[in-house]
Amino acid sequence: MPNSVRKPTKDRLIETARELFLGEGVPQTGINKITAEADVARMTLYNNFASKDDLILAVFEREAELRRVAIQATQEDLEGPLERVLALFLVAEDVASQKGFRGCAFINLAIEAAAPDSVLHALAQQHKAWIRANIRAQLGEGVFSDPDVLADQIAVLWDGGIVGTYVHQSDRPIDLAREAARTLMRTATQ
Repeated sequence: MPNSVRKPTKDRLIETARELFLGEGVPQTGINKITAEADVARMTLYNNFASKDDLILAVFEREAELRRVAIQATQEDLEGPLERVLALFLVAEDVASQKGFRGCAFINLAIEAAAPDSVLHALAQQHKAWIRANIRAQLGEGVFSDPDVLADQIAVLWDGGIVGTYVHQSDRPIDLAREAARTLMRTATQ
């Protein structure tokens, strides 16, 4: 059997840090733990990232991209705004089923590691804005009486469902959020 190809060091560091940050929290995860888990020297980490904040940024940029891809793939072949918007909650269930799930990774980032004027907080805001924009795009034009407000409401339900699922250690909050979104959409038609 040929030697297995090892992932590039930078990718290994991002993947290792992602698992630790999402599962244990950013403040609780030190550089020494990341380098030990990734099996690299501390200097190797700093050859790839100028600081822990740069590594955090790379991890959460990748996480945001993974979430966008998952959401778009889930919505891809669905017809109608109701089905496409409710598909978001399937992604929420998938996120909640992952090892180390601790609620919304981006809400956690905003709370744990990011001052409101930091690049990390801005990344959390950008991700949340993308979720809201995706919902708004799925709602389209001419079907709902106020699609902008409806998109805001469903985005809040999305966040609440994910956080509630962690707090209560149950998928029920995501189910309730999905049903509330369904009700809102059915009553918000023109």
